[in-house]
Amino acid sequence: MTGIDSNALDEVVAKTFKELSAAIDSHSEKSIKMYSAALRALVELRAQERSGG
Repeated sequence: MTGIDSNALDEVVAKTFKELSAAIDSHSEKSIKMYSAALRALVELRAQERSGG
């Protein structure tokens, strides 16, 4: 996949994970759903980027 900075993507994944952890700690269901969906999408994007496609 072209045009994606792997390091920047890794940083966004890490930041999103931290935000999800904070949402879990605060029991914010809305935030948990939002960050969970975002993290799933980012991890999928990262997997596609690693596989080249």
